Formats: sequence, C-alpha cells, structure tokens
Amino acid sequence: MICFCVSGLSALLLVLSNHFPDIFTSAAAFPFEQIAAGLNFLSKEGPAGRGLAAALWIGLSLIPAMTAFRYGKGKETGPEKITLYVLSAVILLALYGMVNPQLFRPETLPEGFSVYPKLVNASLGISVWSFLVLYITLRLIRLFRQGDKRQLFGYMQAVLYALCAVFAAAAAGSLAGGAASLSDPSKTHVDQGFGIIFHAAKFIPYLFDIAIIIRVLKLFEIASTDRQEGIVEAAGRVSGICCRALITTTAVTAAVNILQVILMPGLSDISITMDIPTIDIAFTVMILLFSRLLAENRKLRDDNELFI
Repeated sequence: MICFCVSGLSALLLVLSNHFPDIFTSAAAFPFEQIAAGLNFLSKEGPAGRGLAAALWIGLSLIPAMTAFRYGKGKETGPEKITLYVLSAVILLALYGMVNPQLFRPETLPEGFSVYPKLVNASLGISVWSFLVLYITLRLIRLFRQGDKRQLFGYMQAVLYALCAVFAAAAAGSLAGGAASLSDPSKTHVDQGFGIIFHAAKFIPYLFDIAIIIRVLKLFEIASTDRQEGIVEAAGRVSGICCRALITTTAVTAAVNILQVILMPGLSDISITMDIPTIDIAFTVMILLFSRLLAENRKLRDDNELFI
C-alpha cells in the first residue's frame, strides 16, 4: 500500500510539474514551494491577509523548534534539539526566499533570465530537506544505540518500509521518463524505442528491490521471535530472489549498454555516462549476505543444541 501511494504521489507531482510549472517546479522544493505560494497569495489580500500570512509563516517555521522544546533533558538528545532549532530557522528563511526569490538572485545570472526563481526554490527546498534528513539520521542513531533486539528489528522494518517508498518513487520516475520518451515529437522512432528500453532497464531493478524488501520483512518477522521457526526457509527465499535480481539487473544493464552502441548511428541523443545500477546491486548483495548469515547462524544454533 505504501509503495502504491508513493508511486501515485510521484506520478502526480510529475504531471503537475508539466501542467503547472510555476507552482510545481521540482520535487526538491515540494511542499515548501506550494506553501510559499499560498503565503504569497494571502499577503496580497490586504492587511488581514498579510497578518494571516505572517502568522502562518512563523507558526509553520516554529514546528521543529516546538518539537525540540518538548524533548526531555539529556546529553543524548542534544544534537537532535540543535538540529531542530536550526531547521526552524532554515524553514523560516526558505519560505521567505521562495516568496521573494529576487533577494537570492545570483549576480552572475543575466538580466531577463526567468528560470532563476526555480533555481532559488530548488536550492532552498534542498536546504530544508538536508537538515530534515540530518535530524532523522541523528534520531535513528540514538534509537539504534538504545534499542534491544526486538526494538532493533522493528527499527529495521521501518527503515525497509522507507526504502521501499524511495524505490517506488524512483520506479515511478522511470515510468514517467519512458512515457516522456514515447510522447516527445522531436525524437526519432529509434530514439523513442531506445528511450523506452532504457527507462525499462532502470525500472526493473527497482521492482526487484521492492520484492526483496517484502521478502526481508517476512524474514524479520521470523527472526524477531525467540524460536525463529522457519527462518532457514525464509532466508533461502530471500537469497533466491537476491540472486535472480543480481543476474537480471546486471544482464539487462549490459544488454542496454551494448544495444546503445549498436543503435548509435540512428540515435540523436546518446548517454555517454556509464549507467550501471551500483546502488541496487550493492543493496541486493548486502541483503543476500545478511540472509545467508541468518540462515547459517540458525543452522549453527541447531547443531549446538543437538550436540548438547
């Protein structure tokens, strides 16, 4: 369900960015860009609108700081609280900058360059998201250090759900890229056909990543119990899909790269970068090794019990 929702949201953002480029300029600026647009609209509705816009601007920006204020005392939460306070300041600045992008206009940009508001919004949005990611990272580190076995498995499941959402969003982006290649009238038939194949090759690893995560979640459900019945079989299923994913991903990538060489005389747009899904391959290898370690650990435990 999470994967479908994230995929749908990603596809919706892509559609909105095509039809409403002034409001949905980039994923990096979402949703702060839309909030800033609403504040800008309110500020033009007289004194009452300006007052309401200012109140919303400050109130929304103070949400992270209010969250930090509710933290208990303790050195272990100090970095998180500092990050939340800084995040409030960054949100305050980002929303103001998105409403007034001319204040952050780079001096090197030529006059009449109309794309700079999009660049400003993307830069400010990335700044907010980077501090949010920093806060999440600090919180995860603290939880991982303090958690017991059952809690750690729960945290790992939450991380896998988040990864599943990321892979689903990336898969939706690959589908949208293939559709854009097919609908681009400036491309030749060879370009359109290869564009579909190229984006399909990027889409396949994400499908395998999602399937692997689903299997791993079932494996963790068993591993978190005391008896761990059926963990060897579950680990075997994870290992099997990891092996299939590695073979398919590397084979499809190699085929697409050599196909581009073969079709190069008829292509007008050639990707000269080495397109190898290293992140997907590394993720799959790590899950494969982890599942094998769980299985071997269970076998060693059973052998010790028989010996005793």
